[in-house]
Amino acid sequence: MKHKISLRIKIIFLLIIASCNSDDNDELPTTVKVEEFSLNPNSTGLFKFSPLGFYSDKEINVYYHIPPGDVKNLPILLSLHGGNRNADDYRDCWIDMSNSDGFMVFAPEFNDINFPSGDQYNLANIFQDGDNPSPETYNSSEKWTFSILDQLFDHIIKVFDGNQINYNAWGHSAGAQFLHRFVIYKPESKLNIAVCSNAGWYTVPEKGISFPYGLDKGQLDDSVLKKAFLKKLYVHLGEEDTNPNSSSLRHNEIVDAQQGITRRARGRYFYKTAKENAEILNTEFNWIKTQEVKEVAHDYELMARDALQYFQNK
Repeated sequence: MKHKISLRIKIIFLLIIASCNSDDNDELPTTVKVEEFSLNPNSTGLFKFSPLGFYSDKEINVYYHIPPGDVKNLPILLSLHGGNRNADDYRDCWIDMSNSDGFMVFAPEFNDINFPSGDQYNLANIFQDGDNPSPETYNSSEKWTFSILDQLFDHIIKVFDGNQINYNAWGHSAGAQFLHRFVIYKPESKLNIAVCSNAGWYTVPEKGISFPYGLDKGQLDDSVLKKAFLKKLYVHLGEEDTNPNSSSLRHNEIVDAQQGITRRARGRYFYKTAKENAEILNTEFNWIKTQEVKEVAHDYELMARDALQYFQNK
């Protein structure tokens, strides 16, 4: 009881400081209502988060679950939803595992209002029009949607007064698209382990193919790509995710000829080609293709259960 009271007092204190120093960028980037964001162990809920900078006018719902334990030291997992933008479900599918394995889960919602297109979510707003990249339409990194993730992590740590120095992330389908591009374009982030499950298609680290399917016109220097290859990225595929007519699966002459016509084929190609290009660059390669999940197709809940093992004791 004393622990819970002290946490609530700390939250209120931080909110008072934030309200008194709204012009100071070192303070909390949002005002969080105490009743909306319980920092107590064994709690489930929602809080609203507004990043600093380009996205400061956006209010992002963040669904969370905190298991029993010491919140200052529990690992943090960000769960990245698919194209249905159902962040609450992407939190819920981790709750039992969060409780049994002792980690906190946070699922930010990139909704259709604030991030209305695949350009702004799947392709992270790297370009104004990701399908037609050019130097003139290449956005500064503060405009990239995945710039929000480190800010969200920092906010959580500040409220918790936590000791965590990094976070893990899991994405399924469109979330896996977002996550693998995050690894490639922002390898110096605070992200530790990334597990990318059943992405529909990829930005493959290869030249000769234009962005968003390859690196040509992607404004990505080899030095950045080498750092990306050092990250812990797991390519995680359902063995039965082989339906070429699956809803929302992108098809055109370029991606079909390059990566294949199913999610499983495209994931296999992504990993194989990334590994080959790391060898060409003569750089260390820490990406791993996991065993394909037997008897599972495009099911985020079953993929999450299998993904758990790649975050354990890492």
